Amino acid sequence: MPTLRHLLLTLLLCSGLVQASQAEDDLALKVKAAYVFHLVKFVDWPGLPPDSLHICVTGSDAMGAMLGELANRQVKDRTLRIERGVPSDLAICQILFIGRAEKQWSSLLSRAGGLPVLTVSDLEDFARKGGVVGFYSEAGKIRLEINPDTARKAELRISAKLMEVARTVPAAQE
Repeated sequence: MPTLRHLLLTLLLCSGLVQASQAEDDLALKVKAAYVFHLVKFVDWPGLPPDSLHICVTGSDAMGAMLGELANRQVKDRTLRIERGVPSDLAICQILFIGRAEKQWSSLLSRAGGLPVLTVSDLEDFARKGGVVGFYSEAGKIRLEINPDTARKAELRISAKLMEVARTVPAAQE
């Protein structure tokens, strides 16, 4: 029969694991947000609006909040705007971040198809399933994988420097 001391020790250990796990999740979120912000510097869009650049975020309130802290900064001589939720017209988004909680992610990819929108997600195998940039974890680090065929179809030019540090994936199998 467990003693009160054993129960308290178990609770303390579990609490520490939850806190450690939460700290890891927070760090991963910060790394992904930094990646999304810096991707702008390594991608060229056709017909980029002259005054602002929009990052749209759906399926992750935490990512929306994190990127929201970067709103109104200047990037590529434009004011960074963060849109939470899916706009009725995806064409206003230069980057569309689709979080894991977005149940309609496949539909969003279809809607973004043919538009110059950089689709980014931490959904498993996102780039392999037709997204442009996907996050994956390797040896405890957040890495990028890029689908160059999807980028080309969206008329996006991705810098060779970014391609060097990312893993490329084949086009999605239909």
